[in-house]
Amino acid sequence: MRVIGGTLKGRVVPPPPGSDTRPTTDVLKESLFSVITHHLDLTGKRVLDLCAGSGQLSWEMLSRGAKEATLVDASTPVCRHLRSVAGEFGFDQQTTIVRTDVLGYIKNGQPPPFDVIVADPPYALKLCNHIAEALTKSPLLAPTTIVILEHGDQEAVIVPEGASLLWHKERGSTVIDVLRYERPLP
Repeated sequence: MRVIGGTLKGRVVPPPPGSDTRPTTDVLKESLFSVITHHLDLTGKRVLDLCAGSGQLSWEMLSRGAKEATLVDASTPVCRHLRSVAGEFGFDQQTTIVRTDVLGYIKNGQPPPFDVIVADPPYALKLCNHIAEALTKSPLLAPTTIVILEHGDQEAVIVPEGASLLWHKERGSTVIDVLRYERPLP
């Protein structure tokens, strides 16, 4: 795993120790970031990374100018590892690491609202539809939020009300759906 763009381009992202992390391939990451940057300038944006694992997409977004990232994972060793990598990459002041379950965080997490939300849960858990639906009622969304759902080909994401599908890509057993959530301004 490596960062493919921005200030950290070429830096290797170390996997969490003893992890079964599935890194997003460079080819898929290139395509994904082409879509993201077409719809959103990452400069100054807030990122939420659910089931963060290696944190590779957060590091990529911070490298490309995102203002801050909150990385959520249920594993204590993974969170410890993420803190270490944040320091190694010079992002310790721009990152918040939270050890908790993602659905609880979506329901009870504290804003600021996030401009980009990444969710890459273990494929076997089939959590992406639960996450997509829970976000519709969450205070974590900005007026417009891009949501990236990475999941296995055994889970078909149903786009919830209030969201639209921007991009769908299948590569092997990996599927990425990029959604845009729109919230009316008060």
